[in-house]
Amino acid sequence: MNIAIISPSPKPFAVGGIEKLMLGLYYNIDKMTDHKVELFKIPTEENGFWPLINSYKAFYKLDLSHFDMVISCKYPAWMINHHNHIIYMAHHLRGLFDTYHFMNIPETMSKTKYVQINQIIDYASNKANLNSNIDSFFDMLDQLYKDKESYPETMFSFPGPFIRTIIHFLDKWAIHPARIKRYTSISNTVKNRKDYFPRAVNVEVIYPPTSLEGLESGAYEYFLIVGRLDGAKRVELIVKAMKLVENPKAQLLIAGTGPDESRLKELAGDARNIKFLGYINNESLSALYKNALAVIYIPYDEDYGLATIEAMHCKKPVITCFDSGGTTEFVKHEITGLVAESNPESLSLQLERLIDNIPFAMELGQQGFETVKAITWSNMINSLLNTSKTAAVKLSPLSTTPKQKMVILSTYPVFPKQHGGQLRIYNLYYNLKDEFEVTIVSFNDKGQYYRLDKEGFIEISIPKTQKHQDHEWEIEREVGIPITDIAMEKLSRYTPEYHEITKKYLDEGDILIASHPYLFHLIEPYCGVKKVFYDAHNVEYELKKNMLPDRKRAKNLLKDLYDLEQRATSLSDYVLACSKEDIAKFKEVYKEIEEDKFILIPNGVDLTTNKYTSPEDKKNQKEKLGLVDEKIVVFIGSWHKPNLEAVEHILELAPKLPEYHFIIMGGQCEAFKEVVPPNNVAFAGVVSEEIKSLIYSVADVAINPMVNGSGTNLKIAEYMANGVPVISTEVGARGYNFDESCLVITDLSEFFDDIKSLMNNDNKRNIYSEKAYNYIKMNYAWTMISKKLKNVLM
Repeated sequence: MNIAIISPSPKPFAVGGIEKLMLGLYYNIDKMTDHKVELFKIPTEENGFWPLINSYKAFYKLDLSHFDMVISCKYPAWMINHHNHIIYMAHHLRGLFDTYHFMNIPETMSKTKYVQINQIIDYASNKANLNSNIDSFFDMLDQLYKDKESYPETMFSFPGPFIRTIIHFLDKWAIHPARIKRYTSISNTVKNRKDYFPRAVNVEVIYPPTSLEGLESGAYEYFLIVGRLDGAKRVELIVKAMKLVENPKAQLLIAGTGPDESRLKELAGDARNIKFLGYINNESLSALYKNALAVIYIPYDEDYGLATIEAMHCKKPVITCFDSGGTTEFVKHEITGLVAESNPESLSLQLERLIDNIPFAMELGQQGFETVKAITWSNMINSLLNTSKTAAVKLSPLSTTPKQKMVILSTYPVFPKQHGGQLRIYNLYYNLKDEFEVTIVSFNDKGQYYRLDKEGFIEISIPKTQKHQDHEWEIEREVGIPITDIAMEKLSRYTPEYHEITKKYLDEGDILIASHPYLFHLIEPYCGVKKVFYDAHNVEYELKKNMLPDRKRAKNLLKDLYDLEQRATSLSDYVLACSKEDIAKFKEVYKEIEEDKFILIPNGVDLTTNKYTSPEDKKNQKEKLGLVDEKIVVFIGSWHKPNLEAVEHILELAPKLPEYHFIIMGGQCEAFKEVVPPNNVAFAGVVSEEIKSLIYSVADVAINPMVNGSGTNLKIAEYMANGVPVISTEVGARGYNFDESCLVITDLSEFFDDIKSLMNNDNKRNIYSEKAYNYIKMNYAWTMISKKLKNVLM
């Protein structure tokens, strides 16, 4: 079909909910269907008697008969006369309809002593005229405009009973059943308003989605207000409520501008917990939603309330009022949000309920998301265009089989993905999100709760309590090295929220995975009842035995770790091991473990973020950056003892190779912040994916001088995926089954000679680069590794 969307363009220009809805409708019909679509907008004034009538007349005169369908959603656009007209009603001019009674002026226009006025009143009161051509009615209004100086100004009051009579007639004429093919509305609130629709017509409610992109859950930091600052939004009540909240953690951010801004700032005064942000662009708005504790939205009798939908898509609870209209169709008290009376005292009580109860806010937010997740452009357009008949919308078929729920416990957050453990958890399980409902419940030391949802791959991160952190620091001071993970079995109870939230997800889960053994004690009660996996990044006992000092407290921790990891390997249904070497070590350390319990799930590389740089591209990149004559060696790693040992070797090696530049990346750099490196060594620290890719694109050689460690080194696959030739010890290359055509495997004592040899042989470097990349692509892409795990899980 050829579809026309018709909408007023407000004068003065503003972009509100209706404007965004019409633009979104236009864009998504064009994107998702085979229809041709056009958006027509006519400048419209509604700030006076005659400008409003002229706007109605402009749409009445508009001829769009060459289109197959027209869609309008508000006055005066629906004055268009078309054989296939769909009303998608947002609202009438509310000041002349459902809010008119607030003016305390007459609702009906009585007969006057003026003949012209009475003729117009009689015409508008005659129901027979609703079926006729109304050119004569506009002719009468035109003549009245010419003669307006003959009448008192009060006759043309705006708002007033005369203009109300005229607009009610025009709206009734426009949306009369003789002219409208189908009636729909944006909410039940709109559908049920008095005088909005003709009697006895069928009105279907189709909830509109948001066009705001990047909506996802994050931290839970502050209360948020989004929208225009005017009286109808009742922000004044919220400001007064915040001034009643005594909890010092409470913060209110107000995003938006409007006529009440100055008055609201004056009302807030010097309140430190209230901040006005002014105008916010879409990208910043998405970020604000992401990290809100809750969104407060309390307009009076709102038509719909898009802020409610946007907040719930970010899994944030919404606080609203009983008389807020459309928003109460989604906010159910203590289920998807909180509902208050429309006064500051009641609002402040609801705010207080969330400040120190983030698990409750998370639960409300999740239920809110479940309520609105089907409000999408594809579903909305499917309903609006009635594609059960037209079959035009290209929708993906909905799965009728619910996904199994996979729950993964981690002692550290997965985002942002920086060290090897984070990369393994993210890549291995992210690629399973289409088949499973994947949720990671992690600890963090950032002091804030957050929830991230990446296309259905969810992480819920819980901050350690101060008591938990204090106990951890006490043990760390005694032992002498960080013990965050190894002490977790004993210390996790000091963060009861983690236990509470974890239990909820474990109870509902089908497949339970302990990433490392350190939180296995929480999964242990489910062994034999549900599918339980131990994802062994390393043989942790062996790894920690080489790291912990010879002290009594450290020995006790190691003894407890042995017992915990033995339970994890013996009680789990399967152990996911990173290498054959690890499997052999597990069987050596923990006797009588069945061979078929182990599944080799090696570490891999994400080829979508790690882009291969060919030798020719590397040459061009170096020329572009002025690095043609530079010889660059790279090493990356997290703050982990084997990596720290490797850096120490590099610091000894680098002065012997002054003609080469060594770049060291990753969290390990923090351990050397007091060290003055040789002139040809740079500590880059933790870098973004973009910077890391840039460094790899100009690196000539990557090294991995490891002498200790377990599992496999993700960095090796990452180097190769980026096209950087590799020199590694045998320990550093463990678990990948490389042959000598892919990299140089050598002793630490030979690194000096092997780096010089490889640097001086362009052809050899190019061969290593190409062969290593092809080997990684065929054997260690995360998509292939995840597929192997999926076959076990299914």
